[in-house]
Amino acid sequence: MTMNNQNSVMVIDVETTGLSRQNDVITTACWYYEGSWYRWVRDLDSTILLKQHWSSCSELITFNGRNFDERFLVKDIGVQPHSSHRDVMHDGWRHGYKGGLKKVALAIGLPRPPEIEGMDGRIAIHLWNQWKKGDGEALDLLSLYNAWDVWLTYGLYMKFVHQMELDPSHNIPWTLNPVAVERLLGSLPVEFTS
Repeated sequence: MTMNNQNSVMVIDVETTGLSRQNDVITTACWYYEGSWYRWVRDLDSTILLKQHWSSCSELITFNGRNFDERFLVKDIGVQPHSSHRDVMHDGWRHGYKGGLKKVALAIGLPRPPEIEGMDGRIAIHLWNQWKKGDGEALDLLSLYNAWDVWLTYGLYMKFVHQMELDPSHNIPWTLNPVAVERLLGSLPVEFTS
């Protein structure tokens, strides 16, 4: 089964500024809905499409989204809590998997591509800051990272809810050349590399 067979499902993940629980805001959101990938970027994109998809999807799929993504989307974008929200982190718990998204996905055989394997939310914050300083490739890498979180979330949903393996033809639209990845990740502050 591919993502296209789950037409009314919206799989979403957000990245934030990481300032503090009270002062964080969403920087980017990536989602997959009705056979297409979408991205929202703070200070760049309108929220209209995100709100339309949110309200029209039959089921919202997240990983730890009840505690994180949905809370930020309600606060920053102005959507209402979704009436049918499946947080696949809890499905993972029921199947004996604990930990963050990347750890659980890897445990069931869903690795990320090597160029982003070591990335985490702290690096996403750094990439956002680099993009705000004018580095367009930083936004591309942040979008790729964000979209892979969506893809992994969808893979967990398929495995835990439908007992199906994920079709690897994910077609994530954001790509980045290895030289740009090396440059961007090589510019990380020391505290991110330890």
